[in-house]
Amino acid sequence: MSKNHVDQAGPQPEDVAVLKEQLALARAEAARYKGMFSLSASGMALVALDGRFLQVNARLCEITGYSPEQLLGRRFQDITHPDDRDDSDQGARDLIAGRIPHLRMEKRYVKPDGTLLWVSLAASVLRDQHGRAEQFMAVIEDIENRKAAEAALKEREALLSSMGQFVPGIIHKVGYDAEGRAQFQYISDRAMEMFQLSPELMAADYTAHHQRVHPDDLPYVRRLAKKPKPGTPLRPVDFEYRVVLEGKGVRWYGGRALPEIEADGSLVWYGHTADLTEHKLYQEARLAAQVAEAANRAKSEFLSRMSHELRTPLNAVLGFAQLLRLDRQHPLTDGQRSKVELIERAGGHLLGVISDVLDLSRIDSGSLPLSIEPVLVSHVLDEAVSMVGAGASEAGVILVPPQAPRGLTVFADRLRLRQILVNLLTNAIKYNRRGGRVMVSVWSEADQVAVEVSDTGRGLSPEQCEHLFEPFNRLGAENTGIEGTGIGLVIVRRLLALMQGRIEVSSKLGVGTRFVVHLPHADAADALVHEGEQTTISGALNGPEHGYTVLYAEDNEVNVALFKQVMSLRPQCRLMVAQSGRQALELARLQRPDLVLLDMHLGDMTGFDVADALDRNPATAGLPRVALSADAMPDTIHEAKARGFAAYLTKPLDVVAVLRCLDELMQG
Repeated sequence: MSKNHVDQAGPQPEDVAVLKEQLALARAEAARYKGMFSLSASGMALVALDGRFLQVNARLCEITGYSPEQLLGRRFQDITHPDDRDDSDQGARDLIAGRIPHLRMEKRYVKPDGTLLWVSLAASVLRDQHGRAEQFMAVIEDIENRKAAEAALKEREALLSSMGQFVPGIIHKVGYDAEGRAQFQYISDRAMEMFQLSPELMAADYTAHHQRVHPDDLPYVRRLAKKPKPGTPLRPVDFEYRVVLEGKGVRWYGGRALPEIEADGSLVWYGHTADLTEHKLYQEARLAAQVAEAANRAKSEFLSRMSHELRTPLNAVLGFAQLLRLDRQHPLTDGQRSKVELIERAGGHLLGVISDVLDLSRIDSGSLPLSIEPVLVSHVLDEAVSMVGAGASEAGVILVPPQAPRGLTVFADRLRLRQILVNLLTNAIKYNRRGGRVMVSVWSEADQVAVEVSDTGRGLSPEQCEHLFEPFNRLGAENTGIEGTGIGLVIVRRLLALMQGRIEVSSKLGVGTRFVVHLPHADAADALVHEGEQTTISGALNGPEHGYTVLYAEDNEVNVALFKQVMSLRPQCRLMVAQSGRQALELARLQRPDLVLLDMHLGDMTGFDVADALDRNPATAGLPRVALSADAMPDTIHEAKARGFAAYLTKPLDVVAVLRCLDELMQG
């Protein structure tokens, strides 16, 4: 078979594959452009050559006030102000003819209710492969606010132009000589103050003030001085540029120039230039404050959501653990009690960590509440080691019994110190190797106590150590599958700083890492001796002689089941449960309880909404109310107290604290 015969047999498989790939790429690109068109923050439209709207996006409908169906049934001339139609039509003709590559203009649209809207229009022509015009592509921006500001400024500056000697900045009138060069036809006396040049010199040589313009802005200022080409639409010009003045340094100048055609037909610009330096600084500071405020709001919302999501399951874990420990009818064995206590300690620590994250911003501002007191290091260390022991066993890491003198005492917050030690021990386990070891040593040095946590893990390079305390920087560990957030050590160092302590780190790749915590030494005789909870627990179990009725509003079934178990410790009391805000209001109206216990985030209402509705109804006004919520943000707690809540209890609930609170309110 000849080669020519083969060539005529049709497309070869490899050609078909190439075509399919090109088609797939074209479709993907088309999809991207379609998405960009639909989701653009600017109004966009495809328009037929006769002005009919062919395709519009949501933003254009929002700007014009027309629905997509209304726009697609109209031409752009139909919604254009009559006085602007000629310019619009001429621009369209110029685009089709190729006399201009792009059309940019400001025009007015007539909205469905008859009101006018100023827009900025940028349009171009889409052509076929032969160069024939097919459609217009238009981008429309709403400039109504800017036009309103321009109108107001024009009126204001027209008034000020007659008062040049009294106005801050300079008033000027600029025209052109026979060669088209700009020249000052008038400039007010403040030219000397603004440019350190006399008005006479500037009137004689327009470019004289260019020597004061910042080099980076000089090309822009020179363009401002060029005479517009014939036929160019004349519009007001807003400008800003920098000057460099002796003794004053860099200053920002800005203003506006308004074009006018004089009686003789010449073009002149009436303008005002002022020193904007302080205004610019104010705007920058205001923008920075707005950015910081927005970031702070976003952070608070995130922390509030995270707190709620973590505290809700912890409420069941810790609540039922406490109930198991307090159950007299089915007492636990010693082994069971130790396991339940371990659950409580671990859950309590997790709760502490959540609280630390929520208070991270307050740590930075120095407003985090701490209870600094003499603390026995060995007691806190024993708690921390017991909490990480299971994790060490699971990871195959040997946790060497701590070497800590029993009477050594430091000034610290007990909860925060335990959190610090748990964090260091957890890291030593996580970043170790199977069969590796974690060692803890404690010793006294001068007026401080040192606690060392060392491991035989992978270690860190000097470069990694330099970035060890940067928030959310996990030093590459995010690629290893090891869980973490990158803020644990940041919190450790900031907490130590608040407790007048410090932390040191030394590490070597392949050998291990050593952290040493230093805290102020305290007298062992002053160390707090914590008694058991027997007295408190006994009081919680016995309760008051007389019962009371509690209405509990909660939409989470697990939380309801937990609280019912808690109230079983008060058999003399009556519990009513409402699973929505509306149900709570109805029960309170019909059966008026002695106390209302409110979750702050019900499905249909907030706790504040329920409280306000209770106060508006004479039948329920004045009912004592207590918040019980996983929302532990300080602002929410403060607002609740300011709005008359008797108490604000946070989840995970402390069974003893909840019962004590309810009893005290009812006895009071």
